[in-house]
Formats: sequence, C-alpha cells, structure tokens
Amino acid sequence: SARERTELSTSAGGPKLSDRGHRGAGGGRAASVGKQPELRSTSVHAAGAFWPWSVGAGAPAVGPVIGSHLVTHAPVSFGLLNWFRRGFITAPVAFVLGLNGYGKSSFVRKVILGAMAQGVTALFLADKKPDYRKIVEEVAGEDAVVDVGYAFGHINPLAGGVLGSIIPRLAAFPDLQLRWLEELRGRQTETVSALIELRRGQALEDWEESIVGSAIAILFDEKGFTPDEPPLLEDMLGLIIEGHPQLLEDAGVDTIEDYREAVRPLRRSLRAFVNPKSRFGRIFNGQTTHPLSLDHPAIGFDVSHIPNGDKKLRAAVMLVCWSDGFALIDAANALTDAGLAPQRFFEAVMDEIWDVLGLGPFMVDRIDALTRLNRQIATGLWMITHSMADLETAADGATTSRAVGFLERARVKIIGPIPEKEIDRLDGVVTFTDTEADMVTKWSSPPPMTGEQPREDQPAPPPPGTGNVLIKTGDDPRAPGIPVHVIFTRSEIESGVHNTNARYTDTAAREEDAA
Repeated sequence: SARERTELSTSAGGPKLSDRGHRGAGGGRAASVGKQPELRSTSVHAAGAFWPWSVGAGAPAVGPVIGSHLVTHAPVSFGLLNWFRRGFITAPVAFVLGLNGYGKSSFVRKVILGAMAQGVTALFLADKKPDYRKIVEEVAGEDAVVDVGYAFGHINPLAGGVLGSIIPRLAAFPDLQLRWLEELRGRQTETVSALIELRRGQALEDWEESIVGSAIAILFDEKGFTPDEPPLLEDMLGLIIEGHPQLLEDAGVDTIEDYREAVRPLRRSLRAFVNPKSRFGRIFNGQTTHPLSLDHPAIGFDVSHIPNGDKKLRAAVMLVCWSDGFALIDAANALTDAGLAPQRFFEAVMDEIWDVLGLGPFMVDRIDALTRLNRQIATGLWMITHSMADLETAADGATTSRAVGFLERARVKIIGPIPEKEIDRLDGVVTFTDTEADMVTKWSSPPPMTGEQPREDQPAPPPPGTGNVLIKTGDDPRAPGIPVHVIFTRSEIESGVHNTNARYTDTAAREEDAA
C-alpha cells in the first residue's frame, strides 16, 4: 500500500513517498494527475478492447461517419437516405437551420459527400453564395456547374429539361410515354404560372392558368415545336395575342374582342419575360445555354451572379432551377420504369428557401407542386435557412403558418448554433428539451475578444460553437437529439471544398505573393 511504501521509504532515510510521487526537491511529485489517454477500437483491431456500456447513446452507426458525439465522444453516422431505408425516419426530408459562419453548409457538404460515395447523385439547386460550387467541380468537373445570371446565358422555362429530352426514348412504351408527357406539361405549366405570379405579386386566376397550360400544349402539338427545339416565352405570348379556339374557351368568352380584353393582364405579365431590355427577358427568353445531363454525379446551379437586392429575379431563377432539377429526377425515374436504366438515387439541396416562400402565400403551393417530393421518387430533400425571422419579416402571418406547415414534413431537423429568440420562433417545428435549448444557444456565443492577433501563417480562431449541430428526429418531445461535432478528413481539408471564405484567403495569398 501507499502507507507501507511511505514507511519503507521513510525508514530507509530517503524522501517520503506519496501516491503522487516522492516529496521534496528532485522527488518528481506531481501536483495534479492528468487525464489518461483514451483509445477507442473494436475487439478485432485491439487485443483486450472492450466497450463497457451495454446501452447505446442514441447515435446509430448507419450511414457515413460525420463526427463525434459531444457527450459520449462516440462516432456518429448519418445519411438521409440511409436513415430512411433503415426506418429511423418516415420520409427522407431534412430541415437545416443555423447562424451564418458556424458550419451549417459544411455539415450539409459533409453528409452529401458521404452520399455521393455511395452512388447518390447530388443536386445543388440555386447556390446563392456559392457554397457548393467547389464540391461539384471537384467531384463532377466544371461542366457540371450551371452559371445563371446577367451575361451568363439563358434558361428556358418551356424547355422541359432532361425530362423533355428523354420523352422520345419512351416511344416503345405508349402508356408510360403519355404518363410522363402529362407530367412534363404539368411541370411546365406550374413553372410558367409561378413566374407570372412572382412577377405580379399575386395569384393567377384559374382561367388564366388554364390558358397557360393550353398554350403550352398547342405550341407542342400544333405549332411544330419539339423537346429538341422547344418554344420560347415570346412564342407563347405571340400565340396568346393571336388567339385560338381552345384559348377562347378557357377564357369563357365568345368573341375575339372579348378574349383580347380578358387576356390583357396576362399579356402584360408575360411581356416582362419577353422584353429583351428587361432583366427577366435577358435570362428567360432564350434557349437554355447549358442543358443538364444525367451523366454527372453532381450538378450545381450557381446563381450568385444575381445581385442580392434583386429578390424577385433571384427567386424567379431559383424556381426555374428547382423545376429543372426535379425534371432531371423525373427523367431518371422514367428511364428506370421503362427498363432502360438502373434505379438512381438523388439528394437535392434547396438553400435559402425563404427567398421564395416569403414572397407571398401563393408561392407555398407552387413550391410544393414543383418539388412534389415523396418516398416513391428515391430522392432526399434538404431545406436550409439561417433564421425563421426571414420569413416573418417578408410575409404575413398566414403565409408564415403555411410555410411552417410545409417545413414540418421534414422528418430530420438539424439545428446549429442559434440565438435564444430562435428557440421561440421554432416552436411548433422543433421541440427542445431545456438542456438542448441551453446547448444550441451557447454554441452561438462569439469567441473571446482578447485583442491578440494570430500569426500571419495562422488562420483566425473559429467561434466556439463552430461545427456543432443537434440532430432531431420525429415529433416526440421526450426524445433527445444527437449533439455532434463535425470532423473533416485530411483530404476534405486539403481539397478546400469546405472553405467558403476563399475570397479572403485568396486575397491574403495574393498580398503575400506581392510582398
């Protein structure tokens, strides 16, 4: 015992021995005992390794490893489609919320990288900053990034995207071809109607939407347009001005004079998308410059070229990008149904969805119709924002309630660092325990302002909560979430796919080279 050793050392005339070492000068006594290093391994890789906890900590090992549990330090695995297939969630839909600069988009990239490694195709629909351009270029090449904005070509809402291009390949399956042709016509009608509503700031009349749908059908069925040579919005406007018996019937009038009077507001709205001098016309009234392809493992729409202040134009571009992205998913499923291609799986990222939802109550239904995401189309959906306050300031109470209902279908909620007020705003969408609410709000604390400057070769230290997220599933308020600290591999760090401050680092590098 320690007492016996002490007595022996004392009787021998040497320095006194304690449980912390020999006392006295040169004895090596430790004032405090440091924490012993803890190693984690399986019983296969390390002799005698044994995990003593027989009850799990709520971190299932299903999906790619994304980081470590903040409480148990056990590895945490997560994959949207992985968890859905395993039955942990009832729908592959995730809602991500967190303050800027704390790793929200990095978490999504981390999970999406793991999904792409399993053969899932990633669609980054309407990348605003851009946060995902680098990862698409690294995985799929520069051709997989579609630039949209001023002087960056056109995107035609009537083109039909990849779905329109594969319709002729279904000729040997008439029923299937008709089904997907109707799906394409419905998607084109929804997209054009949504653009007009966004420009007007109010919903279309039911008969106006019927005219839009009939005009699209007439252009393809009677005017000679094909998926390879689709019509433009100016062709639709010309047909509506000219008139057609079906269009008169849709308008509910008997004479061409009454018809022209009835469609005057619709003509005015479409004119904004046709005028070559308008910002809408320069983007939407032309054949798609960079059509999508099913050959890429990842596709990104870079809309960062559109100024932040032009909210309506950016929202319009986001709508068309979403429509094109989900048309590509429909095309892959159509080929699978026909036995012409194997089943493919997708994960679609819709960043800053509030930009569109906040423009009016009519946009909630339009987005729901354009995405129509469900379990049958083998697709996971990510909806991302940094605050519920964006919607509250941009729309009325009724719109907020409907948009919250739209987000409630997300079966996984990933919450990053947020301020205390955000806890109240999320009431009804996410249920926090007191411990969880305290944890996620503390993550948003800024770093200490010591005034110390890092060395030139060192980056500025990140805020304390950077890389931390809370994964919540289901609606049971008693079910705890999974707090995770996201960890990047060396290859991820060296590739720079998570560096969203490239402009700052590039500037510093240029200044260093100049010096």
